[in-house]
Amino acid sequence: METTERALTAYGGAELLGEAARAVGVAEEVEGCVSVKRRARGLSETEFVMGVTEAIALGARCLDDLAVARADVAQEELRGFAMPAPQTAGAWLRRFTLGHLGQLNKALEAVQRRAFLLAGVGEVTLDFDSTYLFSRSTRRQGVDRTYKKGYALHPLLCFEASSGAAVHARLRRGKAGPSTGMRTFLAETLRRVPDGVAVRARLDSGFYGGPLLARMERAGVSYLCGVPLTPRITEAVRGIDDGFWATCLDNDEGEVAEFGYRLRDGKVFRRYIVKRIEIEPGEQATLEEGGFRYWVLVTNDHRATAAELESEHRHKAQVEAGMRELKSNYGLGTIRRHGFMANWTWLLLVCLAHNLCCWTQQLGRLAGGRHGADLRAKRFRYRYLVVPALVVRSARRLTLRLPRRWPHLDRLLAALERLKRLTLAPA
Repeated sequence: METTERALTAYGGAELLGEAARAVGVAEEVEGCVSVKRRARGLSETEFVMGVTEAIALGARCLDDLAVARADVAQEELRGFAMPAPQTAGAWLRRFTLGHLGQLNKALEAVQRRAFLLAGVGEVTLDFDSTYLFSRSTRRQGVDRTYKKGYALHPLLCFEASSGAAVHARLRRGKAGPSTGMRTFLAETLRRVPDGVAVRARLDSGFYGGPLLARMERAGVSYLCGVPLTPRITEAVRGIDDGFWATCLDNDEGEVAEFGYRLRDGKVFRRYIVKRIEIEPGEQATLEEGGFRYWVLVTNDHRATAAELESEHRHKAQVEAGMRELKSNYGLGTIRRHGFMANWTWLLLVCLAHNLCCWTQQLGRLAGGRHGADLRAKRFRYRYLVVPALVVRSARRLTLRLPRRWPHLDRLLAALERLKRLTLAPA
């Protein structure tokens, strides 16, 4: 075994991430909005964000993993600046205040709008959900004991169904309810969608409530929201005649029907969709539901059939795949910092890294969205990012030499060329 001084890198495909970040304008927006450092020396805010985000996208799951990326001299030459050291990055995260987070969110808002514009979407489907981030220490700010008998933080997340990108994220205390802060979160999310783009929101029963439904109706948002089985809802469901039930789509067992209902303190009469599945012999029945299991949702869509709406809302469960990706492959699974604002900043950087991978595939046409074969982080990395390469300098230019027999070389180069041709859309 021998060593060499030549500039070798195991991440030759990282140029894809750089071109995707350039296309959506990450560096320009961060430079124009974020001001955290007190001194001009060292790395700038833009270099911190770009460096940490690139490392997370390539597989770093904590700040200590930045030391591995920092040792890649070839990537440093291509990037134009060094990767921050773990201790330096940690100190930078701890400088963030609520005002600095507002600056970063302002930059990410403009970046997300550009991504939608470059993708040319005419309508978007937004999936809202929350999840728990468990902590092994009770000393971390905002960590509370939850009903799952563990200490955790409780972030609120929104994913776009087509690309799988995390449109918006907000960190909350562990004791926060599922819908805590949802109305302001919805308003912030809608600002990230370009004007003229139709929005459809899908939510589970934890977000059900008259004020939120009214807010979405005033904003012109089409929604599908789960409904908890309260006694009044159950009574309305059991009053549906057997002749009004129709078979579900997707070859799924069960039947669907619909009814009109008005909340006790509301004035709007809304459309409710209910699905029922007959209880198997031997299963425990309840007095309220009889021999069926029921699932109810409310919607302001009066064009699609009940079976179509029930099927669409059931596919909202795909949002779980996005949260699982963030936890398993992008370093969100375990909270390691003690400051609440530092953890919130880490959450936003993790989402940005995840989004760069999603936008690279969407804008570079490497996969067809969440159902594409290459969307999952591990497969995407090992096909298009983890590519051995050699960096050479010739005629005052850097050249990245990739292996000729790499099995996905043609698709990689084609995606890189598409990303380079993308122009920066106006915010």
